[in-house]
Amino acid sequence: MNKRTYRLAASVLLLLLFLPASFAQSALERVRKNGELRVGTDATYPPFETAEGGQFTGFDIDLATAISRELGVKPRFINASFDGIFPALQNGIFDIVMSSVTITPERGASMLFSEAYYDSGQLIAINQDRQGISTPEDLKGKRVGVQINTTAQFELEKKQGVDVAKYNTIDLALLDLRNHRIDAVVGDAPVLKYMIFQSFRELKTVGRRFTDEKFGFALAQGSEDLQQAINLALKKIKETGEYDQIHEKWFGEAAEKAAEEQAQRTKPKVFDTGIIRRTIPIFLRGVWWTARLAFLSFLLGLPVGLLLALMRVQSSNLVAAPAAVYVEVMRGTPLLVQILFIYFVLPYFGIYLPAFTSGVIALTLNSAAYISEIFRAGILSIDAGQMEAARALGMTYPQAMRRIILPQTFRRVVPPLTNEGIALLKDSSLVSVIGLTELARTGQELASRYAAPLTIWPVVAVFYLLLTFPLTRVAEYLERRWRPVTRS
Repeated sequence: MNKRTYRLAASVLLLLLFLPASFAQSALERVRKNGELRVGTDATYPPFETAEGGQFTGFDIDLATAISRELGVKPRFINASFDGIFPALQNGIFDIVMSSVTITPERGASMLFSEAYYDSGQLIAINQDRQGISTPEDLKGKRVGVQINTTAQFELEKKQGVDVAKYNTIDLALLDLRNHRIDAVVGDAPVLKYMIFQSFRELKTVGRRFTDEKFGFALAQGSEDLQQAINLALKKIKETGEYDQIHEKWFGEAAEKAAEEQAQRTKPKVFDTGIIRRTIPIFLRGVWWTARLAFLSFLLGLPVGLLLALMRVQSSNLVAAPAAVYVEVMRGTPLLVQILFIYFVLPYFGIYLPAFTSGVIALTLNSAAYISEIFRAGILSIDAGQMEAARALGMTYPQAMRRIILPQTFRRVVPPLTNEGIALLKDSSLVSVIGLTELARTGQELASRYAAPLTIWPVVAVFYLLLTFPLTRVAEYLERRWRPVTRS
C-alpha cells in the first residue's frame, strides 16, 4: 500500500468519524421532523395534570398543548412516575418534562429549564380541629407528609427536628393526615386547595405560602435550541392573552367559585359508587394491561426457568455455575430495581425499549429465576433410582429426562407454579413506576383525579382478586386430575 492509498484511507476514516456529528440533529430539528413534542408528566397532580382513560387534562396540559402548536407540532403526553421522570428525560425518552417542576439550582446543574411559567409556593394543611400549627417553625417535632421528590420534601429535610413522611402521591399523604397518622401535609398551594375542595373537607390550609417557587419546562442538556423555541412560544402565548385564559380556566375566580359550590352541593362519601360507575371502563383497560403483562411474562418465563433448572442439575460446574449466578442475582436484587435498570439505564447504551416491552422483559427475567428453582426442586424430588433404571434400559440422559423425570416433575410443581403466577400478577403493579397504565397505575391516576383514595383502592383490590381467583381454581383442578392413583 503506497502513501497515496494510506492518505485516502485516513481521509475516509476521518469522514466516517465526523459525518455523524456534522449531520446530527438538534433537539428542535428532531421534534419538528417527528412532528410531535414528547411531554413527560406525572398525571397525578391536579389541577396541573391529571389523566383518565388516557385523556390528559390540567393547566400544564393546556399550556403544553399551546406551546406545541406554536412550535408547529402536536403534543404527545407520556405518563410516568415522578421519581423516574428525570432519568427518562436525560435518556431521551421525553423531549421535555412538564409536571409542575420547580426550577432549582440543583436541578439546573443536570438539566435545562425554560423561562418560568407559573409562580407557586408551599402551603401547610392540617386537620380542622388541629391548633398550634400555622408556620414552618411550628412543624418542628412533628411528622409531616409530602409527595416524594418534590420541593416540599427538599425544604423540610433542611429543617431540623421535622420527621418527613414521603408518599408517592399527595392524596395518600392527605388521607394519612385525615386519619391522624401524621400532623400536617406540605405541598403546592393550588394542589392542596384542590384536593381539600374535592374530598378532604375535614382538612384546612393554614398560614401563607412560605416559599417562592417557579415552575418551568425541564429539558435535557444539549437542547438549547428547543429551550429557546419554547421560551419564544411562551412569550407569544403571554402576549396574545392565551396564557391568561388558560390560567383563569384552572385558577381564576370562576374555577374557585365552581369548586366551592360543588363542595357545598355534594357531601363527601367514604365510598362513592358514582365514581366507580364512571370509571369502570378505565379500570377494565387497566385490568387488560395487567393480565397481558402477567400472562406474557409467565409464558416466556416458563421455558427460560426450565432451561435454567436443567442447567443447575448438571454435574458440570461449567454448565451449572452460570445458571446459579443468574438465579442468585435475579433473586437477590429487587424487581423494582430491575425494571428501572431496563427502562432507564439501557438507553445509556443506545437501547430504547417501550414501557410495555421493558415491563415484560423485567418480569420475565425475574420470574424465570423463581420458576427455575421450582423446577429444580421438582426434578430433585424424583427418586434417583428412576434415572438409573431408565439409563439401564438403554435410554440416553436427555431421553430419560424427557420421558421419565420431567412428566412427573410437571405434576408435582403445579401448586408452586400457580403461586408464582399469582405473585407475578401482583408484582406487575411495580411497572407503574415507568408510567405503564396497568391496574395499579390506573388506581393512582383515578385516586388523584377524584381525590378519592378510599373509593378507588378497594376497587383495585377487588379487580386483583378477580384476576387471581381463576388461577387458584385451575390449579386445584389440575391437582385433582394429576393426583397419583393409590391402590388399597
